[in-house]
Amino acid sequence: MRKYKTSERRVDLFDIGDGLTLMNVILKNEEGKMMAIDTYIGAERNGFSCVGHAEGLDEPGAVFSYAGYNRMIGANLSYYLDAFWTNITPEARG
Repeated sequence: MRKYKTSERRVDLFDIGDGLTLMNVILKNEEGKMMAIDTYIGAERNGFSCVGHAEGLDEPGAVFSYAGYNRMIGANLSYYLDAFWTNITPEARG
């Protein structure tokens, strides 16, 4: 198992209500530039479900804004919540 250095990975957590958390896991390259983001929704005791993924953010010519990514997630939160409720198991729904 490989342990990530703090310069290679960052996790941002956002409370989205109803006991749910939105989590962005950000992977960085050697220069500290974002390479990929995986977005999850879930709750600590019931686990998380992947609802979004962006990659190639460090490729030449790629134009990317993390603030813009978060605005897009906020604007489409109902879509991401639908994906979350579709992906979790009935036991996790409570």
